[in-house]
Amino acid sequence: MASSNKRFEGKVVLITGSSTGFGAGFAKGFAAEGASVSLTGRNVKGLEAVAAECKALGGKAIYTAGDISSDVLRKKLVQSTLSAFGKIDILINNAGLALGFSSILNPNYEHFDTIHNVNLRSVYHLTGLCAHEIVKTKGNIVNISSVAGIKGAASVTDYSVSKAGLDMLTRCLAAELAPHGVRVNGVNPSAFLTDFGRFMGTDKEKQRKMFESVPKDKRPLGRGGEIHELVSYVLFVASDQASFMTGTNVPVDGGSLLK
Repeated sequence: MASSNKRFEGKVVLITGSSTGFGAGFAKGFAAEGASVSLTGRNVKGLEAVAAECKALGGKAIYTAGDISSDVLRKKLVQSTLSAFGKIDILINNAGLALGFSSILNPNYEHFDTIHNVNLRSVYHLTGLCAHEIVKTKGNIVNISSVAGIKGAASVTDYSVSKAGLDMLTRCLAAELAPHGVRVNGVNPSAFLTDFGRFMGTDKEKQRKMFESVPKDKRPLGRGGEIHELVSYVLFVASDQASFMTGTNVPVDGGSLLK
């Protein structure tokens, strides 16, 4: 058995949305524990920087730049991963998109379709491309969802429904792939201090102020999450230490669902 600090020695991990935020954190976490990582995202400079950091931590890293909602990019991503490393052990479906607030009284159908293409359709398609490879390695899949997929809220219907669909996809795939020795789990983070908030029209400073403005009874631990706190959980659930876990959707939310 690998030592606790090298749980992923010899493993190949494909991580979407890995040029920044959670994805970059996951990539560096896996690399530090011996994995070879395959990165993808639209930010080429970000991918270059994350790949360099992964290599400095002792892992191997490649990247394939592009939009995860593209059929062509997804096929290229899998092919480049197999060409470089010969297999896929772990798939982290992390890429996600939100496009601000909207109301059904003034619906933006284009936003709804765009969000679902990234948050749900691309996960289904990429998993389909990787599934046979992961069956070969008896690996596992982790889907990064959101507490928005568990608890409904006004004006974020398009995003919330896409994440609720992702949670159900996790459970269905877990049931289907369990007989093949493949585990599928999900994680539902709440508000974390990442670059994701900027895609909803806020810069980092505004995002921090947004967190501070949330009533304390809605954030029992009194703060937003830090990236390393989610990285620790995802690495655990992707490791052999969680070998009896499948079909879960676990909130990592600072207690926000308690309120």
